[in-house]
Amino acid sequence: MQVRPTRHDPSAASAATPRSLEAHRAAGTAPVYGQLAAVFRRRIETGTWPVGSKIPSLNALVEEAGVARSTIRQALTILEHEGFIVRQRGRGTFVLRQPEARHWNSLHADWDSLVEAHEGVTTDLLRSESVAALPGLPHGGTQAAGYRFLLRRHRREGVPYLIGFAYIDQAIWDDLSLDAIKDQPLIRVLSDLPWVTIGSARQTMEVSTADIEVADLLDIPLNAPVVIIDRTVFGEDETVLLQTRGFYRADFVKLTITLR
Repeated sequence: MQVRPTRHDPSAASAATPRSLEAHRAAGTAPVYGQLAAVFRRRIETGTWPVGSKIPSLNALVEEAGVARSTIRQALTILEHEGFIVRQRGRGTFVLRQPEARHWNSLHADWDSLVEAHEGVTTDLLRSESVAALPGLPHGGTQAAGYRFLLRRHRREGVPYLIGFAYIDQAIWDDLSLDAIKDQPLIRVLSDLPWVTIGSARQTMEVSTADIEVADLLDIPLNAPVVIIDRTVFGEDETVLLQTRGFYRADFVKLTITLR
């Protein structure tokens, strides 16, 4: 099951009826040109606008979306910079190619899968500092004497898809190094330490929207959908060894559950 926030449209004639550009625009809170660029991109991705075809005219898109011509131009400029369309003077705008197959990030619900997650990704360490306490205890437990705070951005094939806010027990961090965690999930790092005994781990998931900081770090529009994962790893005495909050781009997330 693909995790995507949805909005109910009571005016829709049926679930199978495509929404108009104006309906898409009215339903979102991201910048209008960004919303429209996403709709146009999806039309190319699904073949509604086939490769080699001429897309509707500027006037037609303006009428369909109910926005200014400049807004449509901004949306098309995004697709042009991404290499999906080309504008030819006197002829119109044509589809050059479809988006490449998306590299989904699967959300795991078991420890072994989490340990092996994020294979083939790179991470940018944006911040690292000692803090006296955790900002909260979403899954309960007892705080350690101090923590190391890490802010990291994860990229897959150069595209940022996850911002991670992490707190690791300072006593554990003192035996680590920045090289030890480079491009590695912190859960894997923790699991590989022979002197650390893990008692339990919990996680929760919610769908929300990107604030200014997250939108900037993930290079997505303000209020674009994101999936938030809170994870806590406890020692045997319920001390919090690792606490993370990850903001995933919703268009990079897929949740698959085996039912039988």
